[in-house]
Amino acid sequence: MIYRQYGDTGIEVSAIGFGGMRFENYDDRDACAELVKSCYDAGINYFDTACGYAGGKSEEVMGLAFREMQKTRAEKPFYVSTKSGSGLPGDVRKDLEGSLQRLQVDCIDFYHVWYVNSLANLENRKKAGVLRAFEKAKEEGLVKHICVSSHMPGDYIGQALRDYPFAGALLGYSAMNFSYREAAVQAASDLGRGVVVMNPLGGGLIPNHPERFSFVKTSPDETVVEAALRFLLNDERITVALVGMSKQEHLREAISAVEGFKPVPADEIKRIKRSLKQAFVELCTCCGYCNRCPHGIPVSKFMEAYNYKKLKGSRQDMINRLRWHWGITPETAGLEKCVECGLCENACTQRLPIVSRLGEIAEDLRNFIQAQKA
Repeated sequence: MIYRQYGDTGIEVSAIGFGGMRFENYDDRDACAELVKSCYDAGINYFDTACGYAGGKSEEVMGLAFREMQKTRAEKPFYVSTKSGSGLPGDVRKDLEGSLQRLQVDCIDFYHVWYVNSLANLENRKKAGVLRAFEKAKEEGLVKHICVSSHMPGDYIGQALRDYPFAGALLGYSAMNFSYREAAVQAASDLGRGVVVMNPLGGGLIPNHPERFSFVKTSPDETVVEAALRFLLNDERITVALVGMSKQEHLREAISAVEGFKPVPADEIKRIKRSLKQAFVELCTCCGYCNRCPHGIPVSKFMEAYNYKKLKGSRQDMINRLRWHWGITPETAGLEKCVECGLCENACTQRLPIVSRLGEIAEDLRNFIQAQKA
């Protein structure tokens, strides 16, 4: 296993982390806990979850594993990461106390201000006393490091890191969308903060479409999953790549990616990045240039979610992506504000038909709402 220092904390964490959002069957608690324990035995020492994953069940099954792992923690450390997305100090405290109980630990190593979807949202939480609640928990020894988790564009996350001394950031980053958050990764590096990336396999799109993403491979004998993880391992600014594992097979492939890792030459990295645009001929590469809407429509978020419909052929996959990744529900999407001015489409470097796609998404959302009412 490769280990890297998390920012300036002095903590050495595994370059591959366990993402606790994708357990296969929460009812089989022992099997879920065994998977977590297997990761620990394989050298993974960074374990991420959230109070909201499966209504707390993710924390519960990880707590079962941690109870066993505590027996060897002194000689073989592991680190716990979880989150609170609450907007009021009292609710943050409830989230924290619930997480500690479910995880069966006395302290959270990396506690995240969760789901920061705009700089205004973060500022509102500051004004409400949320960050002070995090600080108080740290003073009490219940939290060791305060971090932020966000799906904002990279420059916004970078600004959040400059505005508050978060120990590190959790953000979406992969061979699919690296350009969208490059500014955040660089800002974290400049500031000496940790960087943990979620969705390193594009939320499952990369392994499910190996031919389309074959450009990430640097040798014919590696799988596209290994290649996508090695693309991230090659970037020393990235502290941990969280892999959402649901079975032992996923663990074996993640470990294989690490064990077979060799530094990728700079010209190969450039080739991969150039190939991204070729592989994504009709897909959004999430560069963010389309965010020019005078009515405030977050165009890039809709275009990124549209990738899921394009690749998976399912309206529901797109809607799920909007809801659970971007916090946009069919009822609050606001696409009726679009006047088809074309500013977003004119700014698109790929010349995608953004206006017609927004219309298609709006129709899909209307049909979904009608079906739900029926």
